[in-house]
Amino acid sequence: MSQSHHGLRQQRGLSLIEVLVAMLVFSIGLLGTAQLLAQQQRLGQESSHRAMATIMAEDLLERAKLDPERRQHFVGTFDTGAGQQDAAPAALRQWMTAWTGRSALPAPKVCVSASSGDIPDSVDVQVTLVWYSRIGLTAPAQLPTCVSERGDDNHQRWVMLSAWVGA
Repeated sequence: MSQSHHGLRQQRGLSLIEVLVAMLVFSIGLLGTAQLLAQQQRLGQESSHRAMATIMAEDLLERAKLDPERRQHFVGTFDTGAGQQDAAPAALRQWMTAWTGRSALPAPKVCVSASSGDIPDSVDVQVTLVWYSRIGLTAPAQLPTCVSERGDDNHQRWVMLSAWVGA
C-alpha cells in the first residue's frame, strides 16, 4: 500500500508573510531604540544645563562675596532675550557677557537681589538664573518673580541660590 503524495507537503523555508512579520517586529524595535536614544540625549542636555546654571550662580555669588563694597553693582536683572541688557548694572553685564560668550545656557536671564541680613553689616544675596528648555513640564503654582516675568512657564528651568555676605 503506497501513500499518495496528494496531502500536505512538508514546508521548507519561510513564507513571505512570515518574513514581513519578522521585519515589522524588528522595525518597531529599532524605532523604540531610536526614540530612547533621542530622549536620553535631551535629558542629558537638561542635566548639563542645570549643572552649568548652578556653576554660574555660584560664580556670581562668589564675586559678590569677594568684593563687599561693590556687591550692589551686581544687584539687578539681565535678560539676554528681552533686549534689556543696557539697564543691568555694569558688573552684572560683564559677568553675563563672559558666560554667554561660551553659549553656556539657552536664552539665560539672571536676577540678583540683596536685602539686609539679620546680623549688622551683612547682606543676604539671592541669585536666580533662568533658561529655556525644549522639554515642557508643568510649572508649579508659585514661581519666583524672575521666572514668571518671562512667560511660557512650562519650558523654563531655574536655579536659585542664596548666601549671607558679611562686611
